[in-house]
Amino acid sequence: MRKIKVKNYSDVYIGEYPFHKQLKDELVPLLENHPDEMGRNTNVKATMTEWRWQQDNPRIKRLKECALAELLFHPLLSTIQGNNPERSKLFFQEFWANVYNKGDYTNSHDHVGHEVGFGFVYFLKSKWYHPSFIFTHSGKKIRPKEGTYVLFPHHLYHHVPKNQFKETRITLSGNINVIKPSIVKES
Repeated sequence: MRKIKVKNYSDVYIGEYPFHKQLKDELVPLLENHPDEMGRNTNVKATMTEWRWQQDNPRIKRLKECALAELLFHPLLSTIQGNNPERSKLFFQEFWANVYNKGDYTNSHDHVGHEVGFGFVYFLKSKWYHPSFIFTHSGKKIRPKEGTYVLFPHHLYHHVPKNQFKETRITLSGNINVIKPSIVKES
């Protein structure tokens, strides 16, 4: 996993998922013609699944576990955890898919209004020339690469420019909640 700085104060982590091919082979056929569950009433102006898509799917569970395991031991969590030696607990509050057809995009937004600590995006199907995932204020771009996931603090604004190509660009996204360790008061 590698780390990049966004706007000089936030670390963003980019990792590679080792079981990408199996995940892609299973999910892309489900998503290519999936109905738009959100009616373009969110910041994503593309086809979206429901917020808790495929919760019981074992391959998706494994992807989530991989991302959470990476996040648990990185400095992103230390700002929340502080000096408490007990580890914070992490879980995906929401998990959905986005299917970008030609002309689709995502408006700039953050996830501060949600009870989350981190955002997650995974490039399930993409070409190198598809639109990047962009952190709006810094302009830092993450080029789509299949099998790559991005973990970032929920306060960072991000967007995706219009897809100018006929091939679909498919991402999996999520909100990761953090349950802070309890602080035991000494009596």
